[in-house]
Amino acid sequence: MIRSTFTPSYADKMQDRFNAIKRKVLFISLYTEIGGGEIGLFHLLENLDKSRYQPIVIFNKSGPLVEKLGKIGIQTTIIPFVVAMLQQCIIPRIFWSNFKASLEIKRYIKRQQIDIIQCSDVLSLLLLFPAMFFNRITVVFSVIFFYERLRALLLNLLSIFGVKYIVTLSSMVMTDLEKKTFGLKKKFKLIYWGVDTSQFYQRTDEEKQRLRVKLGLPIDKKIIGFVGRYEVWKGHETFLIAASQLSKTRGDLFFLIVGGAMTEDIVPSVVRYRKKVLQRIDELKLQDYLTVWGHRDDIPDIMASLDVFVCPSDQEPFGLVVLEALASRIPTVLSNTVGAFEVVKDVPNVYIAEPKDPQSFVNQIIKALEDNNKNRYILLNHSITSRLTWSEYTMQFEKLYRATASRS
Repeated sequence: MIRSTFTPSYADKMQDRFNAIKRKVLFISLYTEIGGGEIGLFHLLENLDKSRYQPIVIFNKSGPLVEKLGKIGIQTTIIPFVVAMLQQCIIPRIFWSNFKASLEIKRYIKRQQIDIIQCSDVLSLLLLFPAMFFNRITVVFSVIFFYERLRALLLNLLSIFGVKYIVTLSSMVMTDLEKKTFGLKKKFKLIYWGVDTSQFYQRTDEEKQRLRVKLGLPIDKKIIGFVGRYEVWKGHETFLIAASQLSKTRGDLFFLIVGGAMTEDIVPSVVRYRKKVLQRIDELKLQDYLTVWGHRDDIPDIMASLDVFVCPSDQEPFGLVVLEALASRIPTVLSNTVGAFEVVKDVPNVYIAEPKDPQSFVNQIIKALEDNNKNRYILLNHSITSRLTWSEYTMQFEKLYRATASRS
């Protein structure tokens, strides 16, 4: 009998001991309503290895996301703070409220013996500043939209005090941030969002018809859909003008816009933008060809009922809805300034249009409607959605947690 002479090194023993420790990861969410960023957070928490990590989420109030996390057993806590635009954070009432909240967060982190923090948005870093400065707590920071100069500058300054990694959801966002910051390049990591194929999947023609009846959508028209909340860069007007042009030459089309305005209480420009979009619908006289819905919780059914999905954003950080459309096997037209373009640009039945160019979208929507190459489309889409999963997304973050904790 041959016995192994291998003796674990001190480093091996320490690594085994490290792996056996369940580490507490604190997440800070600015919003309790559910948008793209919140969907990403939910799936990250859902898929996190609970044998190694204990997730805790701080919110400023109760809401749909808090309730949804509670249903899957995620620990949450409420510490009141004010979500406001950065320029408003110097208003005395908001400043003192958030200063008190930041001290309470610092005490909570110490009391709970938090190992790692994950957050997104610079306001979260401001709330974390006392903990980062005095407790030397380490942070994994996610950038999920394009930053203006002030926000990028603050990120640059605050990253000195404990931000180990800055995760972007597209190369487009990373490149933009590199241009607006200095000395952060080594911290940047790229992790694409995933898609839940248990919710978004191909339906049969009969199922699509039943969904349309259930949703109150026409069963005798080709439905062109746009799903996205109201933000000034979402490209609603491009979609509306394209819809107007198409409705003048084709009587077999119907258009659908779905999405709420979750940031309207914080960002005044969103209120103005939504009002402008609704006015544009009246001006273009689209009422007979278009339905507009607000926030919905049945997006998988809505997506599956479409004939063509359109993402007309002027500049989109990623565009989770693009993956959801592809997982549902819906031909998709998107701007080449959408972050998801990086991973779907070579997929058949994905049609690329120029941003802010309604005629370009008209042309691509017509091509999408005429596409008959469905078998190849299904195969290639499956390869995309099998790679971009929420499980893979979570595994990439767990790698960062291990690296972050081992260096602390």
